[in-house]
Amino acid sequence: MEKQADLIVHWMRVGFIHGVMNTDNMSLAGETIDYGPCAFMDAYDPKTVFSSIDHLGRYSYMNQPKVAQWNLARFAETLLTLIDKDINKSVELAEELINKFPEVYQEKWLNMMRSKLGLFQAHESDVQLISDLLDWMVDNNADYTNTFRS
Repeated sequence: MEKQADLIVHWMRVGFIHGVMNTDNMSLAGETIDYGPCAFMDAYDPKTVFSSIDHLGRYSYMNQPKVAQWNLARFAETLLTLIDKDINKSVELAEELINKFPEVYQEKWLNMMRSKLGLFQAHESDVQLISDLLDWMVDNNADYTNTFRS
């Protein structure tokens, strides 16, 4: 799970959109594989998709962390009989771990954004600052890469 969170954070850091994050297009090793309709975002828009068949935005930039968690849950389902003899206990243990993904991802993402912005000490206001910047980028059609170059 840590490797998946790290991978998605790296994608988000550079504005990478995988395109089709089906379960068979993810690696437990935390490496990017099978990225056919992928691209790097130009103007920042978290709803950006790059697959011609993704009309609902399932694999949009902003949904990549959620899809990674969903894919991990599908993988965990295949392991339930190996986790514990009691299937209910297996489900409980798997859910407990998978439900931690958003928190693990968010912490890694926040630390990445702090680094990207040169915020060397963590402050409670960092989340709001980053949110305000991202909102400004959407409102002003700001280029994702160029915004962080200066």
